[in-house]
Amino acid sequence: VNAANLCIVTEGLPLTVTADANVTKDLDLRVRKVIAESLCVDLEDVKLDSNLMNDLGAESIDFLDIMFRLEKEFDVKIPQREIERQARGGITEEEFEVEGILQPKGLARLQELIPEIDSHRWREGMALRELPSLFTVKVFCGIVRRKLEGNLFGPGSTDSSTKGSELA
Repeated sequence: VNAANLCIVTEGLPLTVTADANVTKDLDLRVRKVIAESLCVDLEDVKLDSNLMNDLGAESIDFLDIMFRLEKEFDVKIPQREIERQARGGITEEEFEVEGILQPKGLARLQELIPEIDSHRWREGMALRELPSLFTVKVFCGIVRRKLEGNLFGPGSTDSSTKGSELA
């Protein structure tokens, strides 16, 4: 597969993943539309840096709806249990979190997996339950982009849950 021109058929609409800025804008726009529809907000209010909870009024249940809609829009599968398992990577549960508090190795792992979250937003002693409050529209764009590239869980990981994506 030539990484410079990877064509993925999504809902009957081809999306070619290249270094082209227009392709990135197309993907970003489609993700923004999904989020706007899910949260019943105007598209112009959904910016890449909009925080889903603070700026757009999302609640935790909305994240499930957004993920479902993104799966449908891009014809991919983003299984939550697999994401949670892979997020831990090769570190033990105790190294990842203790009583809901992220440990240094867990924090570092999440920073690596979700580079779209500004580094200054991460902090030592952060509760795992706080993670959704850091999510911006850009985070969901990154999740979709990595999923379409077959690399949802980071470098060196295997992503066997791609549903219906065709490579040409």
